[in-house]
Amino acid sequence: MHSEYTLKAFKKYIEELKMGKKIKAVLFDLDGTLVNTLASLKRNMDLTMEHFSLEGVSLEETKKFVGVGTKKFVERSLEKNAQIWYEKAEKWEAKDEEKAMDLDLKGDEIMELYEEAYEYYRSIFPDNCTYEAEPYPGIPACLKRLEEKGISRVCITNKPKEEASIILNKVFAPDSFTLVLGDNGKIPLKPNPDMLLTVCKELGISSEEAVMVGDTKTDLDAAKNAGILSIGCLYGFRDKKELEEHGAKYLVKDGEELWQVLEENFLEK
Repeated sequence: MHSEYTLKAFKKYIEELKMGKKIKAVLFDLDGTLVNTLASLKRNMDLTMEHFSLEGVSLEETKKFVGVGTKKFVERSLEKNAQIWYEKAEKWEAKDEEKAMDLDLKGDEIMELYEEAYEYYRSIFPDNCTYEAEPYPGIPACLKRLEEKGISRVCITNKPKEEASIILNKVFAPDSFTLVLGDNGKIPLKPNPDMLLTVCKELGISSEEAVMVGDTKTDLDAAKNAGILSIGCLYGFRDKKELEEHGAKYLVKDGEELWQVLEENFLEK
């Protein structure tokens, strides 16, 4: 699908937007865009690592480790623990090769816990996923205004839909979203564009009639790959530099500013 959306087509889309082309749908990432789930993500991973007698993750590590799905979050958290043993092994290589190999094996054993750790994380997620989770300022009002304008509101996340729905149903009013699409094991995850293109097809719109709102390069790259303009959230999990480098057309500091950008540039007056 990538080949369908050339740089030339994307540039043409930008020009059309400048001439007043309007949208029919806003596509939102979940974590770091709609909802501040940082504390709950950290809690879930801390409990998982504790279950296997491993070290948990800091808030900063959580920000870095998330964004490309639960499996990658688990893998990166295990790698953090395994790296401790790999570094010890390096220090012993010149002095005691056998000891170095034993230390390497300890790191390997941690990485071999991946499948079990992933399943454990999934098993405890429903009980902990809304821990201190709350919508970012201005987001509920933005969603309501979009609904009043007849604009579709779609949540596209790399976490499983079941998990995403638990959070969205807890944090937002019923019917806040037209569609929710998550990891179903079939559609490639962001930054692959397929999730975004699938949503456009289901809504019966072209990619030029949608805009993506996200807080990481994963979201922005997915949008670029799909030929969809993107808006970067400065309040999310990544910094301004990442958002600018990965093609965000606009940067917003909260939900109110997001609404202003959407209203001024993408919606019928």
